[in-house]
Amino acid sequence: MMKCDCSERIGIEINSMKLLEDLKKFFEEQKKLGIFKEAEVTIPFYVWKNKYGEKHEWYADKWYRCNVCGTLWEFEYPEFPAVGRIRKFEDGIYTGKEIVINKN
Repeated sequence: MMKCDCSERIGIEINSMKLLEDLKKFFEEQKKLGIFKEAEVTIPFYVWKNKYGEKHEWYADKWYRCNVCGTLWEFEYPEFPAVGRIRKFEDGIYTGKEIVINKN
């Protein structure tokens, strides 16, 4: 029987290339072992309208779902100097959307 360590892991801010590479490697290894599978990214994590009323959406780079416990992991690669992040949704339901209206 497969086991996961999702309950022991938390979300994290990605602030270096080394950490990004380590995390990418970890997620790919978990995928190869059959513990995680890639899930289609269907919901933006950030939505806003500019001062002209044009809607913009930002999506995560990857979602991974744990085949053992159902946890959904959101992976947003950094665009340095901006940091990236990994967020954890234990119940497997994505609730991370942030909506901003009229961002200048």
